[in-house]
Amino acid sequence: MMPAPDVLVVSNGYGEDAMGNVLAQALRARGAAVRAFPIVGLGHGYEPATPAIPMLNPRRALPTAGFGFRTGWREALRDLVAGWSRLTLEQRAAVRQASPPPDYVLAIGDVFCLWVAAAAGQRPVYLPTAKSEYNEPLFTYERALIRRMASCSWPRDVRTARRYRELGLAASFYGNLMMDCLTYRGLDVAVPEGAPVVLLLPGSRLDAPDNFRRMTSAVRIVLAARPDVRVLAAVSSTVEPDALAAAAGVPIAADVMTLPAGEVRVTRRFADAARRATVVIGMAGTASEQAAGLGKPIVAFPGAGPQFTPRFLALQARLLGDALVATATPAEGASAVLRLLDDPAARLRRGAVGQSRMGRPGAANAMAERLVAAWASDQAGIEPRSQERSILT
Repeated sequence: MMPAPDVLVVSNGYGEDAMGNVLAQALRARGAAVRAFPIVGLGHGYEPATPAIPMLNPRRALPTAGFGFRTGWREALRDLVAGWSRLTLEQRAAVRQASPPPDYVLAIGDVFCLWVAAAAGQRPVYLPTAKSEYNEPLFTYERALIRRMASCSWPRDVRTARRYRELGLAASFYGNLMMDCLTYRGLDVAVPEGAPVVLLLPGSRLDAPDNFRRMTSAVRIVLAARPDVRVLAAVSSTVEPDALAAAAGVPIAADVMTLPAGEVRVTRRFADAARRATVVIGMAGTASEQAAGLGKPIVAFPGAGPQFTPRFLALQARLLGDALVATATPAEGASAVLRLLDDPAARLRRGAVGQSRMGRPGAANAMAERLVAAWASDQAGIEPRSQERSILT
């Protein structure tokens, strides 16, 4: 039997880790050996894998959870003081010294992730998740880094892949890994059949509690006007429900928070909750985009933390188009939610835009097939062993 490739997946973000995990499973199903290196945080997104995916070190959670250099010098300074520079050098050294050396390196994230992954001594396959032509074109320095460091790129949508090729960058589109990360197990909280459901997505990072506090301000307005609405909060494994309740100043018992006008039921089963939702209030990155991909209209307003800033919201709004209703405050967000609850046609129209922008699942299998096919061709002597080969594009 022909040996399978050894693959190193480098990812930088919770959503990116989840995408790395689902791609790793598809590669494993085809016989590949997979290691992971989550360079932002501790790698919780890889934890569902059985057996466990070996992970490189060092790994550490920094104050801004990787968003410091995207949101301004004050947040960047917090990460620098916490040892970001030394951690980055140590992580590049770990990639360079990985033993055995991987046959392929995949970089899932932004160009910083690509730069760390390239320390392996070969040009990685780059899966750019942070940017799309819908929301933010590549900067000149990003084009230069991709051209120099990536063997090829597999962007998240057709429009971006086409733009990469126009710029002379090798690129192909196999689908959006985000939509492969959804696992349905059945909703674990009781919701009456036919009841309208508002789903809260406070995010997976350190600003989740403050995001949730803002969301409950909107929810109080919604419940006062529509007591028939049921409210769910899909909470990441990186966030404790008690911390959310404390930030919002509401009691919690058995994963049920009690507000003056109603309840918020907490679930860890995001995909099931998103599928059941009527409208989503989202202050998250990947989760909000996945919900849009499921055809759910998103209402959002900026927070005070390092992730869901006004700039981040503006970029997400460009990415998702009419699937997202961007508002300035929780009160405005509540008004938008109430309008959508009363307008099924608007929900359908906005939902269709989200499905179009995000695409369908299937990327993990397509990418794994392509990688294993490239490996098989090399081992059969069809072409020299190199990550420059055109078969990957």
